[in-house]
Amino acid sequence: MKRVRTEQIQYTVAQYLKRRQYVDIEGSLKGAKLSQSAEEMAANLTVQTESGCANVVSAAPCQADPQQYEMQFSKLLNFLSETDVPWAQEVRSALYPLFVYLHLDMVRCGLRGAVDGFYSRFHGFFLQDSEQRATVEQLRHVITLQDVTANPKLGAFLHHKYVVHLSEPGYSYLLRYLQSEDNSTLCRALGTHVQVEVTASRRTDYQLYGAGAAATTSSNSTSAWAGADGGEGGEGMEVPAGLPQSEAALDTLQDCIKRVREGPPSLTTVCFYAFHHTEQLLNTAEVSADSRLLAAGFDSSVVKLWSLRARKLKAKLHQADVSHVHLACDLLEEEADEEDGSGSEMKTLRAHSGPVYRTAFLTDSSGLLSCSEDTSIRYWDLGSFTNTALYQGHAYPVWDVDISSCSLYFASGSSDRTARLWTFSRTYPLRVYAGHLADVDCVKFHPNSNYVATGSTDKTVRLWSTQQGASVRLFTGHRGPVLSLAFSPNGKYLASAGEDQRVKLWDLASGTLYKDLRGHTDSITSLAFSPDGSLVASSSTDTSVRVWDIRNSHTGSPADGSSSELVGLYSGNTSSVVNNQFMACNMLLVTGTAQEKQEH
Repeated sequence: MKRVRTEQIQYTVAQYLKRRQYVDIEGSLKGAKLSQSAEEMAANLTVQTESGCANVVSAAPCQADPQQYEMQFSKLLNFLSETDVPWAQEVRSALYPLFVYLHLDMVRCGLRGAVDGFYSRFHGFFLQDSEQRATVEQLRHVITLQDVTANPKLGAFLHHKYVVHLSEPGYSYLLRYLQSEDNSTLCRALGTHVQVEVTASRRTDYQLYGAGAAATTSSNSTSAWAGADGGEGGEGMEVPAGLPQSEAALDTLQDCIKRVREGPPSLTTVCFYAFHHTEQLLNTAEVSADSRLLAAGFDSSVVKLWSLRARKLKAKLHQADVSHVHLACDLLEEEADEEDGSGSEMKTLRAHSGPVYRTAFLTDSSGLLSCSEDTSIRYWDLGSFTNTALYQGHAYPVWDVDISSCSLYFASGSSDRTARLWTFSRTYPLRVYAGHLADVDCVKFHPNSNYVATGSTDKTVRLWSTQQGASVRLFTGHRGPVLSLAFSPNGKYLASAGEDQRVKLWDLASGTLYKDLRGHTDSITSLAFSPDGSLVASSSTDTSVRVWDIRNSHTGSPADGSSSELVGLYSGNTSSVVNNQFMACNMLLVTGTAQEKQEH
């Protein structure tokens, strides 16, 4: 049985390698081992480390296609010219030696036609510098290998490596580009003729809340806190002579961590997506976890989907090939094939017969849920952009829907005063959570998916056991309908807000109120915790987004009477803010409608 299993694995791998156009497949797999000892794994890991991404430049094969010289160099030139990244100017210093060596390499390979086209297209970029112009003009008459050997300067180019100095960020930027697609010609020229010398980045002295910054260690085993101006601050910290340098660095790091934790947080970056010409029909908007898609629900009973990246939305063909083994490289290849300009930037999903009140992406962004006034919940396949499932069970409009962390379950809240638990494989609810005295306006899964929180028009928040269906916590204290909920990432706290303009934080373990945050002047419609759980963002119909530090209160209260936990207030030219959500990179994405200009 074991032998049959081994043969099946070898056959599958061989078929995959044949599709990738590798040669001598059977010969290379005959002696292949499908298991390794600990010593062999350690040896292989060492080899992979020594020959990994850092050495990608020297590992490129020879390029035989003459068109690749011009195409790959043109892509690199356009990439560095169109980007605003500060390291692009630094990486441009490698273009001149690349141009010279690629030209000489084509001459060496006898590609006379390609040499003429390559030179005429790119030589103009290197005529401004006098030294470079002298060399480039000599290349004009070099079309054979004898011409190269007869020219002492070009011969020196071939027999010596050209040194390019790059910083660590610039070198990493260049490597990421070389690994992004097929750049074998550039890699071979860089590995053979160019010596890239990477200089260590200068350590930046970061100001830590008015105290000090990064510690700098000198050769005499002393360390001091550097001020914002680079000089030593008043509180110098001497390192005892008997203390090892590593322990001193560890103590310094721990002190920095303590300062960061106890001090006020740094404000997050805010990205605002504004909808124009919605005519007050926008009900909900949400960005997928990978920041690739934006979904919005409208009163016109449609769901619209936008691509937030350069690639347009294109429906995939319905095909299932069970003999195909999907690996990471296949997925990258498929994505590259789709970049052919076809498709559209926006897709309209139609199936509901009433206003759409909420949308929710699956964790992997492969699907989308939407709930509507037509009492139904629909699942949309984002590969084909079609409605593939209809979930019915509520008797009245469905206000909200939320998906569990692993996309195993989803919950819904309705005007029929109940919340329901669903699974994607069944069109009927698994649990019905009944107990609220009015509409269930919002639902939210606990991070461990064992609990579901619901907020209601009856001014209460309930916590339900997902499996048992029983209410395990009842939180009272709001003076109006509860419209939004959010759990902290560690699962210790639950934030709730609504028409009473207050954000309340509840301690789930004790079932008591932890904090009561005030500051908004209208109903709060959306809440979100930052990835580290230290910040809560709230958006309101007063067109503002406020960020609160829930770890501790800071000295002094804002002038507008807000709670002392307020650390950020964002407002713009918007008529309404629909949703806010933190992404994994700690960026706060806000969606809303823009103020339309009044026509006179």
